[in-house]
Amino acid sequence: MTILTSVPPAAKALTAKAPSLALLIVLIAFPQLSQTIYAPALPDIARVFAVSAASVQLTMSLYFIGFALGVLCWGRLADRWGRRPAMLVGLACYCLGAVGALLAPGFAALLAARAMLAFGASAGSVVVQTIFRDAFQGVQLAAAFSTVSAMLSFSPAVGPLLGSLLVCWHGYLAVFTALCLLGLGLWLASVCLLEETRPAQMSPAPPWLQLGRRLLTDRAVMSHAALVAGFNLMLFAYYSLAPFTLARLGMPSWVFGASGLVVAVGSALGAWLNRRWLKKYSVEQLIRRSVSISVVAAMLQLVALVFGLNQAWWAVAGLLITQLALVAAYGSAIPNVLSTALAAYRDVQGTAGAIFGLTYYLLIGAGLWVVSALYQPALWFQPTVMLAVSVAMWAAVPRRG
Repeated sequence: MTILTSVPPAAKALTAKAPSLALLIVLIAFPQLSQTIYAPALPDIARVFAVSAASVQLTMSLYFIGFALGVLCWGRLADRWGRRPAMLVGLACYCLGAVGALLAPGFAALLAARAMLAFGASAGSVVVQTIFRDAFQGVQLAAAFSTVSAMLSFSPAVGPLLGSLLVCWHGYLAVFTALCLLGLGLWLASVCLLEETRPAQMSPAPPWLQLGRRLLTDRAVMSHAALVAGFNLMLFAYYSLAPFTLARLGMPSWVFGASGLVVAVGSALGAWLNRRWLKKYSVEQLIRRSVSISVVAAMLQLVALVFGLNQAWWAVAGLLITQLALVAAYGSAIPNVLSTALAAYRDVQGTAGAIFGLTYYLLIGAGLWVVSALYQPALWFQPTVMLAVSVAMWAAVPRRG
């Protein structure tokens, strides 16, 4: 399966052969899969290293800071070296980080290894997005990202369940062993199957500061960065907080693992809605609609947990149903935000994508740090985080279109 049978003349790649869509989907999915596999290990890590829940949640925040720095690196190198070499070196860094986490003698070493793992994993995001932008434009690009979003719905279904099983088998060590094997397998697959798509007639990338200033003063780009950060923050705050929220409701650990199926259904539903709504609404209208859904769902989640205190399973049902709606909003919005954010930067899309990615991943990392710093062991905390983020997104969403 390939992205295109031919590439538009304006974007002639260095190779005549288009890359495998199946491989690209796996490569862009594996950072999220890594996180969802890792999330069930948080309580075990807190126990083994004798740290608090707030401290262990810092590993999620640090992951995104490392991820942001990696996006900056691999996006630039994708323009300088090519898409394929940048991906291969990124995957090698991921493998080193996974091995370091597996062998970490203490919590500080684990944090450093997680940062290295994230630094490498970010190649799967920025390099694959750049490859897609090499091959598609306009509505085609939005449809391509929508297809990827639909396929990514399997990651939340598989990751938490697999992570829970691994933790039950041999604790957090089993999780990092699985991540080592995942990284090695992807590196070998990329060596054999990943083709180069960097345009042959590509202008030299402008200086970092010049392009960075242009992007950071572009209100539309910054609005899109805030939306990407907000939707991802709600998703990964769920993975960070839900194991502890469900434990406070008296649920066994497998409930969080099974909740991945709910997240997967929400992601698939969002992708389906996106395809239907693209036929009726403009991209800007669709984004606003998705943000509105997230605001309402977060409000209902708060109500469900506050008023479901005396009936644990009712509270769990309310949490999962409203989380499904939040993920559906994510699935319907993100393909459109990503496909339109850098429409004016096609001549420098690797470097522009790196700066754009750095911006929103730093926002995600900072947001998760705030969540961990303010963490309260109470049922109202998780839905309050979701509501605050969704309201912030409503303030950032573009108002025209």
